[in-house]
Amino acid sequence: MIPAGVQARGAQKGEDVRIFLQDLPRVLDENRTARMDAGELFGEIAALGRSPRTATVIAEGSAELLEIRWQGLREIRKYAPEWKEATDQLDRERSLVAHLRETPLLNNLIDQELKIVADHTRFESFGDFEWNASYRTVRQASARDRLEKEPVIAREGDYPNGLILIRSGFARLSRKYNHGERTFRYLGKGEVFALEELLCNQNRDVPLGLTFSLRAIGYVDILIIPTPIVEKFIGPKFTESEVAKMRERLKWEGEINVEEEAEEKFNPDMIEFFVEERYVNGTATMLIDLDRCTRCDDCVRACAATHDNNPKFIRHGHQHNGIMVANACMHCVDPVCMIGCPTGAIHRESIQGQVVINDLTCIGCATCANSCPYDNIQMVQIRNQEGTFIVDEQTQTPILKATKCDLCVDQLGGPACVRACPHDALFRADMKEIGQLSRWLNR
Repeated sequence: MIPAGVQARGAQKGEDVRIFLQDLPRVLDENRTARMDAGELFGEIAALGRSPRTATVIAEGSAELLEIRWQGLREIRKYAPEWKEATDQLDRERSLVAHLRETPLLNNLIDQELKIVADHTRFESFGDFEWNASYRTVRQASARDRLEKEPVIAREGDYPNGLILIRSGFARLSRKYNHGERTFRYLGKGEVFALEELLCNQNRDVPLGLTFSLRAIGYVDILIIPTPIVEKFIGPKFTESEVAKMRERLKWEGEINVEEEAEEKFNPDMIEFFVEERYVNGTATMLIDLDRCTRCDDCVRACAATHDNNPKFIRHGHQHNGIMVANACMHCVDPVCMIGCPTGAIHRESIQGQVVINDLTCIGCATCANSCPYDNIQMVQIRNQEGTFIVDEQTQTPILKATKCDLCVDQLGGPACVRACPHDALFRADMKEIGQLSRWLNR
């Protein structure tokens, strides 16, 4: 909650434009500021989604604020329906129209049409917001058991009752295969599901069912635009030839060519591996091509040289089909390592959103290391300027602090590990850029 006399301003400098903010019920004026008054709420969207804030809030004078942590927000929403309704309404007013406008599928709608779409759009969430707490146990289960624990958002063969937009998190796109299911893709923020089926069902006596099943990986927020609204406002934007191409694609969607798969590394098996291990969460996942890697350790030495002889990653990790995912921080879309840090030492870097640790405020509690589901944060002994280990004066035990890859945030050339590899065997992958990832794997 916010008192009188507080201003919000844009986080970046730029041209003199009016900017919409998802965290505030405002549009910035020509001075890139907006005024908020007593009793107003801000930042709940970023808090609930563990996403970067879109504005800086500054007190003009003496101010009193009540801060509610995201854990508290979720509990209040769970047990107070009126609070959930109020925050959903705020979300609808502040960010829904902007989110829909940013969706390429909807950006050609006029304002009046977009408002009608927004008024009929439903918010839904699937999965556990604190999925990392149970993930270590779940990953030990069989593939069938793991799949059964993933909440079903939409099931293959069912009638498509709406267009699904992924608002945050990741979802698994799978299809029945032999006696189980096979993963074909994963969908992330901004992607849509069931568009082809909805458009191809228009003017059909017998409607098509969904071609794939959609399941939540961890935790997913979605928006659902009802089928009648899609048919009225979105369907007419597509030509008959475009719909015919979709109809043809649906006919062959999911067909598997085993011979082609054997020649390509980026195939359903590799996608399954990335999804099962939750590597799809990474924006800078370290992949090493073991067919090219000569184990020279130039990447590790370059990392050490860049960080005062303290390497920030370990060159080992899970492997699949000649590709290793190294134990290096992936700078996740959903950085669960930040949950519970008592000092805020682990945080997003404001420049590009990298997840970094402030050594001065880290107290060595290991909360972040225990929260990371990928074991990419290590607790290490620290040394003084003479190189001697520092110990607690009372207990004489070593003092530990958390360390991890910071993506060489202070290096203009980018990650030293990538630049040092002499065989093009190392790649920092943004896992949502499937095209780029596929080209590197199949190069």
